[in-house]
This record gives sequence, structure tokens and C-alpha cells, in this order.
Amino acid sequence: MLRKITILLCIAIWFTGSPSYADSWLSPKAETYYSPSKAFRLRITPRALSSALGYFSDKVNGREPAGAPKDSKQITARATVDHREATGAWVKVWEGALTNEVAPVDALISDGGQVATFDNWHSMGYGSNVIAIYDRQGKVVRALALSELLPSIFIEALSHSVSSIHWRGQARLADDGNLVIPIVVPRADQQDGTTTYVDAVIRLADGYVLSGSSPDWQAALAEAQTKVAIDRSLAEQARQAFASPLLGPKENTERAWHDYLREAFFRTAPDWEDNVPATTVLRDPSASDYAASERWLRDDLLATDYPKNVIAIASVAPTRVLIERMRSILARSKPGRLKGVRVYVAATSALLPVLKGVFDRTGAEVACFDPEQPIPQRPERLRLLSPR
Repeated sequence: MLRKITILLCIAIWFTGSPSYADSWLSPKAETYYSPSKAFRLRITPRALSSALGYFSDKVNGREPAGAPKDSKQITARATVDHREATGAWVKVWEGALTNEVAPVDALISDGGQVATFDNWHSMGYGSNVIAIYDRQGKVVRALALSELLPSIFIEALSHSVSSIHWRGQARLADDGNLVIPIVVPRADQQDGTTTYVDAVIRLADGYVLSGSSPDWQAALAEAQTKVAIDRSLAEQARQAFASPLLGPKENTERAWHDYLREAFFRTAPDWEDNVPATTVLRDPSASDYAASERWLRDDLLATDYPKNVIAIASVAPTRVLIERMRSILARSKPGRLKGVRVYVAATSALLPVLKGVFDRTGAEVACFDPEQPIPQRPERLRLLSPR
């Protein structure tokens, strides 16, 4: 299952120009929030989980409640709101279930005792309760899906990870008591790494969205539309490239060679559905960071501290440099060191006899990915992308 997911993610790279970002979620834990004046306290208790991995596994297999320990009766997150009396003692105002299946990601409480929660653990941006507002008695005033706050094209333009949409900054309460949520402005060019925001404003009393028509919002929407237009164009180019015969990369860069090696493997290897190659690209010897790439090459060819049975190797430097370095590294290896290992090298087919000579005493099975020879796409992979 995990290898199939890996393969599908590699296919997704062709459509987006970049992979979906991975997520790392710690197990949820109890959290406490205070109102600005410290007059109210919100305590959130997540639904118990056997483990984060157990939750994810149950979701994949359709088991609910996902990740629940045996005999657990709690089915949602729960909240307790307390008010501080003049004596300093905390008095419970209400206790009850939240709309979140496991836990919200963030929450806040106002000096009037109203509560707002944001997102769901393990799935930011998804669900009918991306924002949920509760009154002073714990009754849901309004729950909003992201589509009720942002236009669909804006959501499409936002950065997506495997499980989440990265749509906001840290929410806060304005001086007038309204809820303010900084919304990420999607930009086609974010090379500088900065993130810009535009504020969404929501009335706590009834959950009414007050923002969305200001000049700042119109400018943000224009940015999102531009980004989506560019992304869709790149995705169409990627679809065409995915269906077309594969040749060596047009740009002689490290990333381009890594992508080529993986795609060539998936198009040609007999075990393409159940395996993923370890890819290594030797940098140009004149590059300041060349030494690290030679170390990686040596690790792939000599290391014994991690399992591998398929290695794919390419070089930014001329192929003769790669062959010389591999020959030098393997000269120190024990005979049969790579027995059972398949090695693919990005090189013209005419060099296959030379490469087999380099690896002769290692016991490895050697093959070429010839960048000058087009490799057709597998019909099976094309069908993976066809509508069911």
C-alpha cells in the first residue's frame, strides 16, 4: 500500500510541477487557552488515539472511529470552559463535545466566553468545521467549511500537502471583538520564501463573514487567479510529457536527473509497482558541493547499513567522469558485494559493456537508461490516471 502511494505521488509530480508536501503530525494532546483578560479559560481534551499511525491506517482501511483504543467511548474532542470569579477560583460554565473528530488544530476564547476552533487534527483546511464558533453556553453558533470563506479558485491556488491545505496564519480577536484570520495569499512567484496575508473578519455573534470585497481582497484574488492559470498550464504540459516518450532531461541539473531516473525506472522496471530506486546524481567536479555527491555515490555502492536492491545513477558531469569515479570506488569493494542488486546508469547503450566491466566483480545486474532513446509510457500507468 505505501509503495503504491509513493508511485502515485511520483505520478502527481508530473501534473503539478512539484510534489505534494509531506505532513508530520504529532499525536494530539490536551490544550488550554485563555481569553485576553484571563477571565475565561478553555480546556480541550482530544479524543483518545492508540497512535497517530493507527489513526492513519484505520482511515486508509475505512475503519471508524479511526485509531480508537479498545473500549474507548469518546467519539469527538471535548471542551470545558471556566470563568474566573472575583475570588480567583475557576467555575465551570459548560462542558461538552466539539465538532472535531479528534481535536482542533487551534482555538481561542473571547472575554465574553465565546469559543472559536480552527481546523481538524491531521486535515487542515478540510471538513465542514474548518472554523467553528460556540456561544457562551457551548452551543454551535456556526461552523464554516473553507468554501464558505474563500472562492474555489482561491482554495485551488493555496499550497496543498498530503493531508492539508495551508490556508491561514494565527487567528486573533480584534479590539471590536470580531474574529480575524490571516489568510495566505497564493502567489505564482514565492521564490523569496515570504508569506503574505489578507485578513478575513468574522462576527463572533453569528459567524457572519464581514470581509471579502475590499481592495486588498480583490488584489489577493487576482494573485490567486494568476497562480491557478500558471499551475493549470504547467499541469497540462506535464500531462503531455507524462504520456509522451521519455528522453533525457533538457536541463543538465541534479533535480532533473533524479526525476529522469525515477521515471525511467517506473517505465521500464519489471517490479515498478512494488519498488522505488535509490537515486544518486554525481555533481560536476568543479562545483563547490561536489564532494557530498561523491560521498553519496560511495554510500550507494559500498554501504551496508541500509537495505536497497535497486540503485539508479546519473551524472551532471560527463559520463566518463562518472565511470572513472565508480571504477575507483568499486576497486575497494569485496567481490560479490552487490549480488542481488540491480544498478541502472544513465548512459548511452553503447557504454553498457564498459559499465558491466566496472561492476563485473560486484555481482550486480547492470542496465542502462539511455537518455537518447525514447522510453514509451506504460499503458498501466496511463490507466491509473484515467477516470474510473
